[in-house]
Amino acid sequence: MIYEQPLNEQARLCLRLEYLFAQAEHYLAGNSIWDSHQTLKIILEILQAIDRADFKNKFCQTLNQYAHNLSQLEKSHDVDKQKLNETLKKIDLLIDGLHANPKKIGQELRENEFLATIQQRLQTPAGTCSFSLPTYHLWLQQDQGLQKKQLTSWFNHLSILKETINVMLELLRESSVFKQVEAKDGFYQNNLDANATHQLIRVNLSPTTNVFPKISVSRYRLAIHFFTLDISGETTQILDDTVFGLACCKM
Repeated sequence: MIYEQPLNEQARLCLRLEYLFAQAEHYLAGNSIWDSHQTLKIILEILQAIDRADFKNKFCQTLNQYAHNLSQLEKSHDVDKQKLNETLKKIDLLIDGLHANPKKIGQELRENEFLATIQQRLQTPAGTCSFSLPTYHLWLQQDQGLQKKQLTSWFNHLSILKETINVMLELLRESSVFKQVEAKDGFYQNNLDANATHQLIRVNLSPTTNVFPKISVSRYRLAIHFFTLDISGETTQILDDTVFGLACCKM
């Protein structure tokens, strides 16, 4: 079981979007009214998460930086040059795709009055019930095939974002491999290189251990406390030595 701790705003947003996209795909494959409701709800959550004017430019800047860092590896004899060139080409296509539409990602969905009304109601508990949104209630009763076709069309408006998130997180995760380390008495700490800009801490634990990490990171130090799972009371820090995998990722 892998736990990930983002260390900057962009990594945090990427992980949240990945989480939302995974849920949307799961519910989109379903065939019930509640699957349709959850799919649409998550699509609107994604729009809300990226509703910033500078969002697209920041992602393009990050992709350009990744491409620059990767291009420095071309002279290395230990690099798979075919995979490197494919990755660089993929990044270029994503940058072109992000620049192709001058509007914000998903702007067409934001301008849809039907979706905008639903999004406003989602802020209220049970705000989308039939007496509050009769139009939405009617839409949910429509033919499942047509309904899924419409949901897929809306979801596809975000496909460039999904691809971008996938590539950025894949590169970030692959930038470091797991190293086996040990937490003495349920606590691990280590110094970090202050000149390196780490973006993601990954902890790999066996699910059979029934423990989870609490990760604290400063510019100079990483600290991890391990706790037992107790859903009926307060969590308790373990006092046993724990072996786990650790990866400190940066691009």
